[in-house]
Amino acid sequence: MRKNQPALVLGALGLFASSFALAQNYQQMPVQTGFTADVIANGTGSSSVTANNDVDGVSYAFVAKDFLLTSTSTPINYGIPVDGIINSVITATPGLSYQLASLSANNSLRLAAVNDAGTLVFTTPKAATKLYMLSTNGSGSATVSVTVNFSDGTNQLFTGINIADWYNGTNIALQGIGRIKRPGAAPLAGDDVPSPEGGTNPRLYQNELVIDAANQAKLIQSVVVTKTAGTGSANTTNIFAFSADAYSTCVPPTLQPVGTVTANSAAISWTAPAGSTVASYDIYYSTSNTVPASTATPNFPGETGTSKTIPGLNSNTTYYYWVRTNCSTGTSQSAWSFGGTFKTACAVFTVPYTENFDTTSTGSASNNNAPSCWSYLESASFPGNGYVSGTTNAFTSPNAYYLNNSSATSGSQMLVSPPTTSLSNGTKRVRFYAKSTTAGTTLLVGTLANAADPATFTQIGSPLALTTTQTQYTVNIPAGTDVQLAFKHGLTATSRTIYIDDITVQEIPSCLEPTAVSASAITSSGATIGWTAPGTVPANGYEVYYSTSNVAPTSSTILNGTNSASSSTTSAPISGLSPASTYYVWVRSVCSGTDKSIWSLQATFITACVSVATFTQNFDTTAVDSLPPCWTSIGTNTTYAKAYASSAMSAPNAMYIYTSGTSIGMVSTPELSTLQSGSYVLKFKGRGNSSAGGVVQIGYLTNPTDTSTFVSIGSYTASSTTAVDNFTLNITGIPAGVNKLVLKHTGSPSYSVLLDDISYELSGLATSETSVKKNEVNVYPNPFTDVLSISDIKDVKSVSVMDVTGRLVKNIENPSSVLHLGDLKQGLYLVVLNMNDGSKQTIKAIKK
Repeated sequence: MRKNQPALVLGALGLFASSFALAQNYQQMPVQTGFTADVIANGTGSSSVTANNDVDGVSYAFVAKDFLLTSTSTPINYGIPVDGIINSVITATPGLSYQLASLSANNSLRLAAVNDAGTLVFTTPKAATKLYMLSTNGSGSATVSVTVNFSDGTNQLFTGINIADWYNGTNIALQGIGRIKRPGAAPLAGDDVPSPEGGTNPRLYQNELVIDAANQAKLIQSVVVTKTAGTGSANTTNIFAFSADAYSTCVPPTLQPVGTVTANSAAISWTAPAGSTVASYDIYYSTSNTVPASTATPNFPGETGTSKTIPGLNSNTTYYYWVRTNCSTGTSQSAWSFGGTFKTACAVFTVPYTENFDTTSTGSASNNNAPSCWSYLESASFPGNGYVSGTTNAFTSPNAYYLNNSSATSGSQMLVSPPTTSLSNGTKRVRFYAKSTTAGTTLLVGTLANAADPATFTQIGSPLALTTTQTQYTVNIPAGTDVQLAFKHGLTATSRTIYIDDITVQEIPSCLEPTAVSASAITSSGATIGWTAPGTVPANGYEVYYSTSNVAPTSSTILNGTNSASSSTTSAPISGLSPASTYYVWVRSVCSGTDKSIWSLQATFITACVSVATFTQNFDTTAVDSLPPCWTSIGTNTTYAKAYASSAMSAPNAMYIYTSGTSIGMVSTPELSTLQSGSYVLKFKGRGNSSAGGVVQIGYLTNPTDTSTFVSIGSYTASSTTAVDNFTLNITGIPAGVNKLVLKHTGSPSYSVLLDDISYELSGLATSETSVKKNEVNVYPNPFTDVLSISDIKDVKSVSVMDVTGRLVKNIENPSSVLHLGDLKQGLYLVVLNMNDGSKQTIKAIKK
C-alpha cells in the first residue's frame, strides 16, 4: 500500500516537476486587409444593421456578448468576446490566442462558392514554425487550400484543409458562442432573438499549418485562402484570424531541480542554452499553471546569472515558473522554457488555530490525505488508512478526519498537526471532538519530535476511551520541546474506526470553563441546570445563559433577567420558560469582574407540555418523520404517525397516518382542559394518500398506557386521493379523567390517510372569539423588541401568548403592566388577555 509522507517538516521542503509544459512562442498575426464581410452582430440595434452578412448562407450570424436589440433588452451572458480576443481551448496549444478584426467592421474572409478565394495581408510580417488558422463553415463542411506568401517572394502551399460545420465539429478553438437570425424583407417571430444554442454551439475551429524548415526563418507576409470543395447552395466558409508559433534563433534555457524552499522563498536555477549568445534571462512565475504568452511581463526581467531566489511568496502555496533567454544576436528572444513547479513550506502556526476539515477535499482508502500543513503518519507496512471523510459521523458537517487500523494491533497511525510556536511551553491546550463506531476504542494525544518518525511520539496523559457519540475532550500540553501535536489510534482491537473533528489549539485560559452541563427537574416553565466545576473553582461563581435559539452567546451578549441566571454553586434554577419548547443553555465561570471563561458546551432540553383549552395544528413547522410538541405516537406505532412533506392539503406538511402489519397508527393530541365540557368540535382536512377508503377513528383511551382500551366517538373515511374532505366532529360524552383525544388509523397500509389543518375549538367560534369590551385594553409598543406594555391591567387575570399556529408559547399568571417577552423569536404572536369576568381579548403583536 502506498503511504502518504508528512506534508510538513521543519526546514526546507521543495517539490520539483521537470518539463511539465514548454511555453511556445505564440504570437497573434493581426490582419491589415482582406476581410470581406461582417458576420458578428454586436452593440445595440437590429442584427441586420450591426452585421452585414451571415455565417451559414441562410441568415444566421454570430452574436457578440454586448448585443442588445434595444437599450432596454436583457443582456446575454454568451457570445463572441467584445474585445475580439479568442483564447484557444485546445490543450495542445496552451496560451494560443487570436485577435479578431473589429466587430463593427468586416471581420471574416467569407467564401460562398467553390473556387472563391481571398488574400489576407498581415499588419506585421513574422517568421514562424507553425501558422494557426481560426475558421468555421456554415451549412455543412468544406475544404480549402492555403498559400503562405513569404517576404522573399516564395510561398508554401497547404491543400485539403477540412473546415467543419459550425455545429458539432471537433478541433474546437471556442464553442458555445451563440447565434442570431438576421431579419429579411418580411421579418419573422424568431428574428433578432439571440440564442445560446445549448451552450456548446456554434463553434470556431483551429487548423495547424506546419512551416517547412527551409521557410521558418522567412517573414510571412500574407496568405491566400481558396475554397476547393463544399456541398450545398448555402455552404459558406469563414476565415477569421491567424496566429503563429514564432521562429527564433534564441534557445530557451534548461531548468534545474529546485533548491532551498522556505515558507516565503524558493531558489531556482537553470543552465545556459548551447549555441546562443546570451545577454540575460527573464523569469515569470505564477500560482496558475497557464503557460505565459510571449507578451507576458516577466516578474524578474534582465537577470544575468543562472540562478535566482524568488522572494515574497505565500506559505503553503504551489507555484509555477518559466525562464526565457534574451540573446544579443539573431531574433533576440527565445520562447519560454519548459515550466517548473514548487510548493512553499508551511509557516509555523501560532495559537489559536482551528481545523474542522470542512474545506479539505475528501480522501479514500486508496488516497490517504490530510489538510494543508497537517499530515497522516503511519508505521511502515501499516494496513490502515487515514483521510478526510465526508461523513454523518462529523461533529459539524460536512467532514471529519477518519482513522481505521484495519488488521493492525501494533505500530503507529496518527494525524499530525502543523508545527506550532511554543506548543510545549506549558501554557497550551487542545480541544477536539472524537468518537468511535465501537465504544471503548482508545485515542492517544501527544507530541512529535520528528514529524516524519512515528517513533518520536510522546503520549500526554492516559488513553481516551471513546464513546459512539461525538464528545469534546480537552488536553493540556505539558512543558517540553516538541512543536507538533499528534492524535494516535489506540489500536484497541482490529478494524476500529475513529472520527476526529473541530480541533482547536489555544492558550490555556486563566479562567477555566465548567463542563458536563445538563438539565433536570424540567417542568413546563422551568428547569434546574447543573454542571461540573473546572479544576480551579472560579472565585465569583457562574453565569447561565439560555435561549430558544441555538446560537451560542459571545462576549458581547447582553445578559438579563429573561435569559440568564447566576449561581455560586454548580447548579441554578431557571424559570419563566414557555411550555413544550426547546431550550439551549450554556454556562461560564466568573473568576473576577474582568476575567470570565469561555462559554461551556451547550445542553439542550424541552419543557413540559401544559393543558390547553384549544389548539390548531398544520404541521408546517414540524420536522418530517416527527410530530409537533405535545402530540404523541402511542404504543408500537411510532413510525406510522408523522409529519409528511408531500401532498399536504396546505403546503408544505401534513400528518401521515397508517397501519403496518400489527402496528396500528395511533396518535394523541395535546392535553385538553375543556374535553368534558361538550362545547367543542374537532375539525380537520383529510384525504386518502395512495388509495381512497382509509378510515381514521376519533376517540380516547380509558387507560392511557393500554391501546386496547380505545373508545371511538366518531370516524372519518377518506373519500378520494385528490378531493379534500372537511371533517367536523362534536366532542361530547368524554368521561372524567380523560384529557386527550386519540386519532386511530384502521385498515390496510394501502389505505393510508393524510390529515391537515387540525383544530379543536369552541363550537360556533366566529372570527372574534368573544365580544370585546367597549373600553378595550391596548398593548404597546407594537411592534415590540423585548418588552410589551398593557394599557390597563386592573381587569386582566392572566395573559396567554400563542404563535400563529395557535400553539401556546407563554402563559403569565397575575401579570403586571409590563410583559418581558425577550425570549420570544421574531414573528407574529397572538396575545390573549384573559379578563376577570371570563371574557378574552386577542391582540396581534409583532416581535422585532
